[in-house]
Amino acid sequence: MPCLSQQTLRRLLTLATLMLLSATLALAQHRSVTSARPSAPTFTAAWREPRYRDWSQLYPLHLGGRLFVLTTQHPKARHTCHVRSFATDQLVCRDSLGVPHTYKSQDIATLIIPGEYELKLRMLAGFNAGLGAGIWATIVLAPVCPPCAAATALVALCAFSGAGAIMVGDDIEDAILYLAPGQTLQIKLRY
Repeated sequence: MPCLSQQTLRRLLTLATLMLLSATLALAQHRSVTSARPSAPTFTAAWREPRYRDWSQLYPLHLGGRLFVLTTQHPKARHTCHVRSFATDQLVCRDSLGVPHTYKSQDIATLIIPGEYELKLRMLAGFNAGLGAGIWATIVLAPVCPPCAAATALVALCAFSGAGAIMVGDDIEDAILYLAPGQTLQIKLRY
């Protein structure tokens, strides 16, 4: 099987780059158009309004996982909280570095359940890294081992498909779990 010339490889690389650039621009344009549309009516009230306004209704839920805590002293700052325990008068958690924190119920302005925004970005970055590695390996291996280049091209195609699936999937917005009486939300929810 004949080897590809350097000029042919450069043309293939240029063509792949132009295709990825145009696909990225098309996806970005598509996302800006769809994000201007209102959310589905079933989620609008559920995600934008607090589920609980009374702390006594909240603590029997035995929450676990991650929350964002907004305090009355800093109502515009999200404090990451990995819940350790929930009681009648306090919330005990640890931050993303593992440092324990205790919040008194009267000091908590808002509790927010985070959406999947960060997970989506991490997965997209991973798929794009795989795509870049697959394209690079295809170009490097094409003159030396064409069957290997075909395999890495298939990996690049799978990574491109995975990134597209992540971008097309529905976003789960941040949800307000608790809003203290007399408080208003001081930040914008991510969606």
